[in-house]
Amino acid sequence: MKSLFENVPKFKQNGTAIGAFGPTTSAAVEEAGLRLDLKAPAPQAPSMVAALEKYLSELGKK
Repeated sequence: MKSLFENVPKFKQNGTAIGAFGPTTSAAVEEAGLRLDLKAPAPQAPSMVAALEKYLSELGKK
């Protein structure tokens, strides 16, 4: 997150999906006030690829 805001200081999430791998990165996203759309590892998503597949599958159901 530090790198994102250093490189794009005026970053606004708007419709951008954000994913994080691991509890530290997930916490950093949330502490930055951003919406965390993909989180791995999780019971149903042990990898980022699995989390992305789950996210896209759920997105397609809307």
